[in-house]
Amino acid sequence: MASNYSPELAQLQQQQALFTQALRAMLEGKWAAGPDTVEAFLYALDPNMTGQLDLDVPVTNSELEELPKE
Repeated sequence: MASNYSPELAQLQQQQALFTQALRAMLEGKWAAGPDTVEAFLYALDPNMTGQLDLDVPVTNSELEELPKE
């Protein structure tokens, strides 16, 4: 009976791996435009989303201009 679940289990393992890779890409700041990015992993999870994502890439402190002092 366990053999009936093999394809489903394999698919879940692949999805988990893609989610894990997407989280790692987030932590590394790799959001969009290229392989090994959050965008690429999300498209791999659901190809129907291709071209539909509009990622709001966070701005790091180092990218901010200094705010005027009052």
